[in-house]
Amino acid sequence: MRLATGGAINPFRDDWTCGILLGGGDWPELAAEPLFSADLFPVCTTSIARRLGKPSDLMQESLLQVVHSPEDWPLWLAAAGVKTASCRVGAELCQLRNGAAGGARRCWCVAIGLRPYVEDDIAMGRLVAPFSLSVPKGRAWYLVYRAFRETDPALIAFRDWLRQHFTEKPQS
Repeated sequence: MRLATGGAINPFRDDWTCGILLGGGDWPELAAEPLFSADLFPVCTTSIARRLGKPSDLMQESLLQVVHSPEDWPLWLAAAGVKTASCRVGAELCQLRNGAAGGARRCWCVAIGLRPYVEDDIAMGRLVAPFSLSVPKGRAWYLVYRAFRETDPALIAFRDWLRQHFTEKPQS
């Protein structure tokens, strides 16, 4: 199996069996099957989290903005009732989501986490989510492939493995 990252800078190729993309599920010429949602929430170290009693306390922190997702912080902050005019949203910029998590782990900012990118950091205690509010990004992760590959044994095996391990389970 060959894995590639990069989204728009590494577009889906015809010789690939399948891919996993974040979006609305509407890619021309690709079949798309939803895997799991993308939820946004702030993440930081425990030392920063101790200073954050309520969402408006974020106004005193540097908020790390992923360059290609400028809507993320405003979406979460609006849902939390925080006026963004007085926040330093985007005071710190990074190119990739893993860079945002890395910046938050190094104790110098609060990043907007995107599930599932930060789940391992939270599970290992490297990052915490200081607030319980999680906001849907309005997009999801999809398994995508060319229709002619639908009966490809490699696609079928990979899709079955993904469904077994990663698709969202109904909450009880």
